[in-house]
Amino acid sequence: MNFSIITNQILVLALLAMIGVVATKLKVISEEIKNSIATIVFNITLPALIITSVSNVELNREILYNSLLVFILSHIGIVLLFFSGKISRSVLKIKGKKGNIHLIHTMLGNVAFLGYPLFSALFPGGEGLLYAVIFHLTQDIYIWTVGVFEFNNSKNITFKESLKHLINPNTVAFVIGILMLAVSFKLPEFINVPATGLGKTTIYLAMLYIGAVLAQNPMITAFKKKEIYALIFNKMLFIPFILLLIINLATYLFDIQIGNVAKTVVVMQTAMPCMAMVVVLAKKFGSDDIHATENLFLSTIISLATLPLIYLIIQIL
Repeated sequence: MNFSIITNQILVLALLAMIGVVATKLKVISEEIKNSIATIVFNITLPALIITSVSNVELNREILYNSLLVFILSHIGIVLLFFSGKISRSVLKIKGKKGNIHLIHTMLGNVAFLGYPLFSALFPGGEGLLYAVIFHLTQDIYIWTVGVFEFNNSKNITFKESLKHLINPNTVAFVIGILMLAVSFKLPEFINVPATGLGKTTIYLAMLYIGAVLAQNPMITAFKKKEIYALIFNKMLFIPFILLLIINLATYLFDIQIGNVAKTVVVMQTAMPCMAMVVVLAKKFGSDDIHATENLFLSTIISLATLPLIYLIIQIL
């Protein structure tokens, strides 16, 4: 996979996000439309993308093996991010709601809205998206357990309610796709063609949404806050690099062989910028949604440089 491909893809995503920014500034995308875009992506286009991509993967022993490794490595990556967030929060003495957001955003990345379009383009055929979904589902476990616990007012939501959030159109789509994959069932052409086309709109709608979020929250003050740079260094450079070293060390010591696509996806998912949905959840739980927006704003901009860099490091090592 040529390094220029990911650079070009990042530039495409940046252009799409910029269109979202301009459209929002011109009031073409209102708050209501922005929220509607997120709803459409989460409930319609992402499930369509997941089902059509995952079910079309040619299942073999290597993909099954890599999927298990991705699931294990996803947990390792997220746990490493969590503890790096706790350490930086303590060292920088970030207190209260701001400290909670710092930890949550260090742990959780934009693995769906940014990750899915990126890996669909980088690895056509569905294998890359399959591993991206596995990472996303793993992250969901932490969102609705550790994440909710860390939010202020988290006592207002029960553990049972948290678990309900794990069942959503995307997890259902993933299960359906896996079942279709297992029994080698292919969608009839008259269903597969429109469903595939619908799924491909995810990249455009997701980036318009991110652009709208950034446009409505022009957090220029974020550039002056050292704690956000610490978060970005941990989340988007240091921990992904450590995870890559762990993978390479396991390969060397225990002959654990992981495919290049699987390794690239799991490391780059770990390196994704801050999760957009945390801004919404912060507002819902009465936490510091302003600081969450600052994290999202600055990390998304800097990811235009860090994601290609991480990809280059993966290929070198």
